[in-house]
Amino acid sequence: MDSTKRKTSFGEFFGGLDHISIITSLICSVFGFLLVYSSVYSSLNPETLLTSSVKVMLVSVLSTAVGIILALTLSMINYEAISKLWPFIAAACAVLMIITYFFGSGPPDRPDARSWLDFKIFTIQPSEFLKIGFIISFSYHLDLVKDKINRIKTIIPLVIHGLIPIALVVLTGDAGSALIFLLMLIGMLFFAKINIGYFAAGICAIIVAFIGAWRLGIINGLQRSRIEALFYPEEYADVMYQQINGKIALGSGGLFGQGYLQGKMTQSGAVPVNESDMILTVAGEEFGYIGAMAAILLLAVLIIRIAVIGLKARDNVGYLMCMGISVMLFAQVFVNIGMELSLLPCIGITLPLFSSGGSSSLSIYIALGIVLSVYRYSKAQNVSLFYKY
Repeated sequence: MDSTKRKTSFGEFFGGLDHISIITSLICSVFGFLLVYSSVYSSLNPETLLTSSVKVMLVSVLSTAVGIILALTLSMINYEAISKLWPFIAAACAVLMIITYFFGSGPPDRPDARSWLDFKIFTIQPSEFLKIGFIISFSYHLDLVKDKINRIKTIIPLVIHGLIPIALVVLTGDAGSALIFLLMLIGMLFFAKINIGYFAAGICAIIVAFIGAWRLGIINGLQRSRIEALFYPEEYADVMYQQINGKIALGSGGLFGQGYLQGKMTQSGAVPVNESDMILTVAGEEFGYIGAMAAILLLAVLIIRIAVIGLKARDNVGYLMCMGISVMLFAQVFVNIGMELSLLPCIGITLPLFSSGGSSSLSIYIALGIVLSVYRYSKAQNVSLFYKY
């Protein structure tokens, strides 16, 4: 009797999961492990147990394992209950960002940044978890005002809501994450069916604000140099070094690549930070055009699948949360690839599930857990309605 119940409960648990998104994300993570391992392979030292390269691999594996467990756990919790906790989630994220502002640290080449909390054994990037908090709180906000979404009195508080996380990450010196939050804000407003006129006004405001910040010198230092380097690469060869070598590595792989662990530029360390920001160059050089496109297509499948789950959600909150997560992933993929192809400045955005980075992988799997919850509870309602009628 007990064994039958146990089998039934296991069957219900796994039967309620969206297998497409789970399998796709796992394939992305495994492919990512292979790429990260290759990127640090030449620097592995068998005589030293815990080198920085080994730590990169351990963090990637452990964060993904913990993320999968959290995703499966969240899939069993009704997403409506999660959304109603938005004040506590938003407050926790804001406090974490404030702590980061005062006690955070950055990499050696970015002394102005305070985007990470260093716990000695490991570090976390709170802005990654702020993305999830923003999606939850903003989805709930959008749902509350859905019947009067296009009134100016509704738009202004929504914009203020969206600017708060942007301001928090800018304060910590994380311009890359600020751009992702901006794209998330625009994307979620679009899927909430905001009048197109507001988008036109918003884009004009962003352009004016950027020009003003540029003229007043608010955008300065390395950030300014990276933008200018896109237009004058010859004059900023030192700034463009990473991106130029990244493109060479991508192109040198040809159609099928030079072979796993055989990429000359990857193994020589010619592309800095290729385990993170420039991970696609490893795929391109060692697995060729086919390998790089496989990574992009896998992410495209995942993003589209999350959007489809959102479209089939049983209510507006579930729809908005899924759309917010799909926009978040799309924005990161778009910016990372644009960065690696020198179409955008190098601003430290990782390729979701492929790049090393424990905070990024963990937050994405937490987001996936919310998607799985939407899928499970929407599916359960549809099944119950089928039997009812």
